[in-house]
Amino acid sequence: MQKLFLSLFLFASLSSSVFGDCTWPNSTDTANHWWLNPSSIFTIYSLTTTNEQGQQEYPIHLGAPLVAVLNATNTGPVISQLQEDIALAEWDTSNCKWNTLPTFGLLNNLNGCTNGIACPIPQGNQVLKVTIDFSKFQAIIGLLKNDAPYQLQITLTNKATGDKIVVTAQARAEIH
Repeated sequence: MQKLFLSLFLFASLSSSVFGDCTWPNSTDTANHWWLNPSSIFTIYSLTTTNEQGQQEYPIHLGAPLVAVLNATNTGPVISQLQEDIALAEWDTSNCKWNTLPTFGLLNNLNGCTNGIACPIPQGNQVLKVTIDFSKFQAIIGLLKNDAPYQLQITLTNKATGDKIVVTAQARAEIH
């Protein structure tokens, strides 16, 4: 009996260390997780999410406009023309990895200045409010699972200089 208990204990320990807990990556069940790719022109110190009324929101709701509030510093030139590309990924709980979702180009080559970002973006430290509104992309949002972890990678390109700002955010998202 003791050998059976020891065998079951070892199997359970080995299983959890090999397969891990794949339910909520980076504690996204309780808070958003984000990072900025290294940039010589832009630094983000904090990122929070709110609804349109300015109330902090978590989990986020992809079926309604979402406002990302960034405390950031632009050390490059004033940005007045901005291309926005968004990659969307879902968390695969069976193998603990992010899978990029096909968006068929709907979220590429967007005009950032007319798609939720107030342009121009001046030099210096500032609070930027970026509105992300997927309601016009219901063909994509309608296919997503409700109450699941998602990753958004937003690439902003200064069209005048080619400089890129890449922000990745992971969050628990509700669809309905």
